[in-house]
Amino acid sequence: MVELFRQKVEEHGLWKVEEHDYFTLRRFLRARTYDLERALVMFRDFVNWRAEHSVDTILTDFEFTERAAFLDAYPQGYHKLDKQGRPIYIQLIGKIDVPAIYRITDEERMFKFHVQEYERCVKVIMPICSQLAKRKIDQTFGIMDVKGVGLTKLTGDVKRMLGKFTKTDQDNYPEMLGHICIINAPAIFRMVWNLVKGMIDVRTQQKIELLGPNYMEGLLKHVDIESIPDFLGGKSKGSLLDDVGPWSDKQLMARMGIDLEALRTGATRLAGPGAGASVQQQLSQSSLPLPSPGRAPSEREGNGFVTPQTSLGNSGRFGSGDVSGPSVTEVHANGRSQTAPLPPTGLGAIAEHRSRALIERIKAIESKLPPSPDRARTQGGAGGDAVSTRSAAEGSLLNRVEVLEEALERLLVAQEELINQVQAQAQQLAAQQAAAAAQAAALQDTRGQVQRLEAAAAKQGCCTIM
Repeated sequence: MVELFRQKVEEHGLWKVEEHDYFTLRRFLRARTYDLERALVMFRDFVNWRAEHSVDTILTDFEFTERAAFLDAYPQGYHKLDKQGRPIYIQLIGKIDVPAIYRITDEERMFKFHVQEYERCVKVIMPICSQLAKRKIDQTFGIMDVKGVGLTKLTGDVKRMLGKFTKTDQDNYPEMLGHICIINAPAIFRMVWNLVKGMIDVRTQQKIELLGPNYMEGLLKHVDIESIPDFLGGKSKGSLLDDVGPWSDKQLMARMGIDLEALRTGATRLAGPGAGASVQQQLSQSSLPLPSPGRAPSEREGNGFVTPQTSLGNSGRFGSGDVSGPSVTEVHANGRSQTAPLPPTGLGAIAEHRSRALIERIKAIESKLPPSPDRARTQGGAGGDAVSTRSAAEGSLLNRVEVLEEALERLLVAQEELINQVQAQAQQLAAQQAAAAAQAAALQDTRGQVQRLEAAAAKQGCCTIM
């Protein structure tokens, strides 16, 4: 799919082999749910936007001299890596001083700095992270501290500015957010969140994790304590102004042979993941926590476009096998896997081979399932009289999708029946409780009548005795 998209982009004269790699094109495809035409429109707008705003040279042409004062009024920046090797971007929203921001700079320069930081992340920070992880890193991990945020922070100008920034990010840097933890989120923040989340697309909303004041346990699932800054309760020293991370470690960059200025100007680009076998040894002297190594093998097309293989190691990351040629890992019915080389017969043969491999994997998984799922395919819903609407050939991928759709539909039917049963039981219980209450009231009334009769009888008896 990515190669087909690359061909479309190339046909329209938009593709640059030096800049638009497999992962870049894939991000635009994902942003448009793999709709080639919509992704092409998005990519064309992206190329035009870069030309209109001279983005290609913004790292060298624009100098944000007010950076220190601006970051003091709007604390934000990168700070080390998460457990997956992604750069961590931190924002202290509760400490934003809007009047100070507009005294320090104007909206145009603020926007340029925002774009410049994205370009630095794409051209400098992420390539370095990829070299450290020995696999492609093209997403960030975010921490947003909203302590002290109130409705007064979101003035009309602020909401308009945030809307401009978020639209720019979504349109031109899609799918770069891997995950974000919003910490110190008070109850009122949900009101604020409802105001700003309309500026963010649904896919991005799904990557957002809300954490309250006791956020450390949730944060440690993603980040080591040594990489969390001390002002958030971690053990890492340095402020957001210091830009702490491997990209700021000059000795580390020298050992890795990386020229930061050349990266900024685009004069050189780092080799792909796994290019240097000695990188891990060089990093052994560094105090930075390293993610688990994993190497991304790839296949190189005749036009220079590099497509990663689909073979995955047991760890769930790209395996560390040889990069001599394209291959596919097949899982057979006996559960054993085998990596088979693909003949160089073009993309069609590769796609067909991968489809067969996927079918084999599905069969291997299905062979390990108990008999009940097979019976569920021929039975109806709870009453057993539903009619299957499957039309694809048995064993095809579409057939398996239809099986999953039927299973989901039956699950929903069963869930609805269960809800109805629970509601019926609740109504029955309510009726029983009402009847019991009526009986209790009647019993209480009877007791009152008995007590009144006993009192009257006692009074008559007393008079007789006297």
